[in-house]
Amino acid sequence: METEKNIEVVNASDDSTEVIVAPQQPASTWRPQDADREIIKANIRRRVWTSNASPKAQFIPAKPLPTVQDDGQKTVAVYARVSTKSTEQVSSIENQTRYYTEKVEKTPNWDMLEIYSDEGISGVSIKKRPAFLRMIKDATEKKMDLILCASVSRFARNMSECLDQIQLLKTKNPSHPVGVYFETENIYTLDPRSSDQLQIHAMLADWESANKSRRMILSYDQRISTGQYPVLDLLGYRHTEDGQLVMVKDEAITCRFIFLACVVGYTLDEIAAILTEKERPTLRGNTEWTPAMVRNIMMNERRWGHLEARKSIVIDHKSKKVTKNNNTRDSAYDPEHHEGIVTFEIAKAAHMVVASGRALKGGIHDLNVISEGALKGFLSVCPSWEGMDCQVLQDICTDVYDDDEYAELLYKASILRGEEHSNVESLAYAVAERQPDR
Repeated sequence: METEKNIEVVNASDDSTEVIVAPQQPASTWRPQDADREIIKANIRRRVWTSNASPKAQFIPAKPLPTVQDDGQKTVAVYARVSTKSTEQVSSIENQTRYYTEKVEKTPNWDMLEIYSDEGISGVSIKKRPAFLRMIKDATEKKMDLILCASVSRFARNMSECLDQIQLLKTKNPSHPVGVYFETENIYTLDPRSSDQLQIHAMLADWESANKSRRMILSYDQRISTGQYPVLDLLGYRHTEDGQLVMVKDEAITCRFIFLACVVGYTLDEIAAILTEKERPTLRGNTEWTPAMVRNIMMNERRWGHLEARKSIVIDHKSKKVTKNNNTRDSAYDPEHHEGIVTFEIAKAAHMVVASGRALKGGIHDLNVISEGALKGFLSVCPSWEGMDCQVLQDICTDVYDDDEYAELLYKASILRGEEHSNVESLAYAVAERQPDR
C-alpha cells in the first residue's frame, strides 16, 4: 500500500522556520482538507521573514505624482467652446478667453501657445469642431505641454470620445505626454488618481447631452401641438420672431423662374446654367448653381405657401444621424401657412415634368377639357405624364361644371359606390297578362 508524507512546520529556537517531514502513514489516513494550504502559508511566512536585500542594493523611490502646479517651463494651450451663436454665448467665450489669457500671464512658468475656440458648435461629436481637431493635432506634434479647459462638458459631451482623446494625448508620445486640466472639476489627466473621477464626470456630461436632446424633442412636440412651427430663412423668404415667413421679392424672382422654366420644358441642368450665367445669388450668396440645388428649390413646399413641420428627425444625438420622419414623431402640415411664390398648381406641374424625365419634350402641353356633349368633363392624357395625381386631374375636369351639375355628379357617384340609394324602388317590370284572341 502506498503511503504519503505528513509535513509539520516547527519554529526553531533561532527564530528561523524549518520544514519537517513527518513519518510516513498509510494513504488512507484522514487529513484535514486545508492541510496543504496551511503548509503553503507557513512557507510564505518563512520567505518573508528570512529574505534580506543585498547590502549593495539601492532603493529608488518614484517621482511625485504630477500636478498642474509642477515646476518647469510649460507651453500652454486653452480650449473654449460654446454651443450656440447667441449674444450671451459670445460674451461667455470672450470671458473665457480673457480669463485664461490673464491666468497664463500670471503664472511664471507658463507660456501661452494659442486659444483654440469653437463657437456655435455642439460638443456631442469632435468631427465638426475644427479648432478642437487642430488642437489635438498640434498636441500630438509636441507643440504644447498642457491644455486648460473650463470643464469636462466643454471638452466633449461624448464619453467615449472624451476618454479616447485624453488617452491619445497621454500615450501618443510617451516621452512627452500632454495633460488636460479641467478647472471646474479640478482634474489633471496626467495624475493616475484622476482616472476614475474623470470617467464619472465624462459619464455625467454624456448623460447631460442625452438629456438635452430629450428636452429639445419635447420642446419641439409642444411647439408643433400649439401651432408654433419652427421656421428658418430660405431663398425667397425670411422668418420673423413670431414664426412667419415674409417674401423677399428679388429672391422670389429666382424661385419663380425655376418653376416656370421647368414647366415650359427646360431641364434642371439648363436652368442651373442660366442662373449661373446671370449670377443669381443663393441664400448664402453663392452664384454657382447645380441641378441638385435647382431641384431642392422646386421640392420645398414652402415655395407654394405650404409648411410641413418636422419632415426629418435626428435618430441619434451622438452621430447626428438624420432620417425621414415616417410618423416616428409628431409632425404637422399647414397648407395655407403663408403667401406662396408660385401657386400649388404650377408647383405640381413642375413636379410632373421632373418626374417624367425627358418624356415631356417642350414642357407641359395645354390641357383641353371637353366642355359639352356626352364626354363633358373628359380630357386626354399623355401616356408619358407622371407625377400628377388623380386629385389634380379631377380638379381640372370639374372646372367645366357649375355647382349644381357637380353636385349631381357627386350624388350619382355615391349611388355607384353604394353610399346612397336612388329613387328607383324596384327594377322588376310588370308583365301584363296576355288576353286570348277573339
